[in-house]
Amino acid sequence: MLLRRMGLHHYGRVFAAIAGITLRLHLRRRKTWVMAVLAVVPAALPAIIGYYGAGRSGPPDRLFVALTDFVYVYTLVPLLALFYACSLLSEEIEGQTLPLFLSRPVPRSALVLGKFAAYVAIASALAGLSLAALFYASALFLRLPVSSAHHALLVRYTALCVAGLLAYGALCMMVSSLTRRPALIAAVFIFGWEKMVIALPGYADFLTVQKYLAALLPQVGFRRLEIAKVELPVELMREVIPVSAGAALAVLLAVSGLLLAVACVAVSRRQFAASGSGGE
Repeated sequence: MLLRRMGLHHYGRVFAAIAGITLRLHLRRRKTWVMAVLAVVPAALPAIIGYYGAGRSGPPDRLFVALTDFVYVYTLVPLLALFYACSLLSEEIEGQTLPLFLSRPVPRSALVLGKFAAYVAIASALAGLSLAALFYASALFLRLPVSSAHHALLVRYTALCVAGLLAYGALCMMVSSLTRRPALIAAVFIFGWEKMVIALPGYADFLTVQKYLAALLPQVGFRRLEIAKVELPVELMREVIPVSAGAALAVLLAVSGLLLAVACVAVSRRQFAASGSGGE
């Protein structure tokens, strides 16, 4: 029992140290601040819509929901995962720091989970601040009511973005632990497969993160704007099977945990050459 406690204490110390170091490194890098600026850019959309589409832009609630759905949930969240999670291991390998670090007696899974925790913290902060900026810009330029109900909607969307960052980040982390081109492979899946799957018959959409995020979208009292759908022949049209919010959340959490477990096992078994080439 004492040895187990000592082992858990050591594991926790390594995890916390890796998370702290990774977070500090990201905060010092210029690209993090560039991404922070880019993440806030969508907050300018309400001002543009209010100026050019005054009186023709529709109800403010519907506009805020549409902007959050398409710009944040379906675009910014996966982009943040690609930008951060795919580089968590690859930058260490290319910089030849990972083999040196792993030469010490530390749990490799703690390395993976510590870096992932730092990614979740910084990406969630960027998404949350950007969402808040969009919300108050919508209140200012589109007259979105600043009520407790609308603040609850903002909190719900923020939690949804965190769930998306967990799932997409775990996917990118797993791909990064197995391949040398994680960003390319993850981008093909996220912006290729997930967008193309609507044109496939059957149950292929169950193999996407987007389906479960869509099931977690907050309920609203109006019909959501829909992304333009691909026109298919009648014989290829299929029924879209809905998923409950509870089941969607359970699937996202379970898949995130499974992908992280695969990443931990892959890093534990993989041999990293001192040259930084990430040899097998």
